[in-house]
Amino acid sequence: MSFEDVVIGGVRVPRWTPDDPEAPSNFGDEIGPLLVRALAGEAHAEGEPRLLSVGSVLQFTEPGDVVWGAGINGKVRQRLRHPLDVRAVRGPLTRAVLLGFGIPTPAVFGDPALLLPRLLPDLVPDAPCDLIVMPNLNELGRVSGEHVLSPLGDPLAIARRIAGARFVVASSLHALVLADAFGVPSRPLVPAAEHPFKYLDYYAGTGRPDVRFASSVEEALDLGPVGSAEVDLDLLASAFPDDLWEAGERRLVDPTSRSYARQRDASWRARDEIALAIGRDAPDSAAQALLRAQQLVAEQPPALTALLEACSEGVRATGSYLASATVRYLRENDARGDIDRRVSRALRRAIAERGAGDGSGGVVCRVAATGKVSLARAIARGEADSADGLAHLGEADPLPPEDPATPGLLARARSRWRRGA
Repeated sequence: MSFEDVVIGGVRVPRWTPDDPEAPSNFGDEIGPLLVRALAGEAHAEGEPRLLSVGSVLQFTEPGDVVWGAGINGKVRQRLRHPLDVRAVRGPLTRAVLLGFGIPTPAVFGDPALLLPRLLPDLVPDAPCDLIVMPNLNELGRVSGEHVLSPLGDPLAIARRIAGARFVVASSLHALVLADAFGVPSRPLVPAAEHPFKYLDYYAGTGRPDVRFASSVEEALDLGPVGSAEVDLDLLASAFPDDLWEAGERRLVDPTSRSYARQRDASWRARDEIALAIGRDAPDSAAQALLRAQQLVAEQPPALTALLEACSEGVRATGSYLASATVRYLRENDARGDIDRRVSRALRRAIAERGAGDGSGGVVCRVAATGKVSLARAIARGEADSADGLAHLGEADPLPPEDPATPGLLARARSRWRRGA
């Protein structure tokens, strides 16, 4: 499988595709482009913006991407690029993780596939059937029998089959989403190859955070259906970024992490709210999903979170503290382009407001703010001299040249100054 863009009216909409062009696609991966085509119409965008719409695909974000209804994949570490323009997400667990990365995220929830009946009103359900069982793409051989429907194939044909069912049991998330969309009773089957994060994210975003998975088709039939989805489809539809196809400037997103600390605080509150909604008798799947959200946020380097919080608006961090936090970040973390660029932008704004302190730490901080993070890291690690940083900044060394009559005295003073002593 490869993650590739399909261009719709000038907007890139990525989705998973089979490596073999003749092989059938997973129907859930095709729903995003299908919905975007229906909503965008004949409009054409400029500049090829990128829109992530359906699926657990946020680990593939690029700086400047727009997010509408996509979610976090609980199976993998997150490499969330900054900045992101988030309009809606699949559920509150995804929102809590994004907030924990300092990314502003509105409380607009729902998988866009819920809009399929509204956007395609002429879609006619197939002849009624009592039961459909659909496995996840990664566990196709798990169930068998006449009621099993493969997730591989044409998304509209599969949607018609689901719409005509009287009951759906599935470990395919989008089979469950479409069952909700068409008002078909359903029960999730505990996934064998997937982390429960994406399921709980979706169910929590539709008013059912305490959902119980069935361990088998037989148990699903005994348990009966989950409650109906509670979701504001008008709000989800209105969050669609149709401005991407309009002439003029794109919506501005702050690239300087100004609100990083505030978003992190909101993440804690969001996770507390989810924990309370799940309740004390939470099923194991819900507890696992909530724990994974905590882990994904906590996996960020501590020195990075400390520095970005220090750079945040409303945080009382002096220029000297910014300098020491910058040095710590650069010493503890190797180069990573997207994060280093985020740090540089945050420092540039924060230094303009508070200064960068004195000594070699201040030089490191100011050099990093110019975008020359590789040089700043080398100075912080003792692999380059503060004088190199001053030269980059266009400033002279404040100490005079060595006097041959007093050898060593100024050299030692210069060394202490460069170390920030």
